[in-house]
Amino acid sequence: MAGKGEGGGMGDATVTTAPTGSLRRLAPTFALVAMLWSASSWGYYALADGLDLSNGYDEAPVLFAAYYLAWAGAALALLRGAFPDRLTRANAAAQTRALAPILLAYGAFVTFVLPLLPDVSMLRAPRDPPEFMFASAWYYLPKSADILFQQVLIAAMVRRCDAARLRLRAISLLMALLFGGFHLTLALDGFTPLYVARFTLAAALFGVVVPRLYLRTRHGFRWAYGLHWGWYALDATITHLVLAVPPWAM
Repeated sequence: MAGKGEGGGMGDATVTTAPTGSLRRLAPTFALVAMLWSASSWGYYALADGLDLSNGYDEAPVLFAAYYLAWAGAALALLRGAFPDRLTRANAAAQTRALAPILLAYGAFVTFVLPLLPDVSMLRAPRDPPEFMFASAWYYLPKSADILFQQVLIAAMVRRCDAARLRLRAISLLMALLFGGFHLTLALDGFTPLYVARFTLAAALFGVVVPRLYLRTRHGFRWAYGLHWGWYALDATITHLVLAVPPWAM
């Protein structure tokens, strides 16, 4: 996968002070990432509305998995300059092998564990509940592709920051602000403040650690993708347990 080397993940982070103007050089990459992320989100809702789907991931999982795979491919093509000498067939094959066990583990989770969790009660769910609260295992097929798309964007930003000679701590802070800040837009979709707050906090914390995963670990993409996906597995589990149908309503 993009930006992940065989020996040492994506390379050692440069820890020297960023030269003057480095942030200005990052602006085109960040603007392109924002455009791709926003356009993909808008396109999802437009497509779901056009097909009269209330839950696109669950009702048309194959369609939306293909949709986000296409976005991931487009992002990789447009941001390939962030991954010099990384987009090779051998590297892609190595990253696929490294990621396979994680995908199998999460596939087993949604197939065998998720159905065993108690159903979320409409009595306890928020007024405008997010899709995943009542999702089947099929929901996580397009979600997996969506996470892939997001990780291509995140990896590109991290690599560009590293190439611009930003310190690792500065990259972590920047990713926390950007990734966490983007999740504040969930409020525009009418989600509850608690939902927005916990996803924003989780995204900010992820932003803090993801540069180290990409820049200082072997197969950084595997760990970043696995951690990102793991949040949804954890949140779904806690949600089903906390908002389960109360005994008196059964």
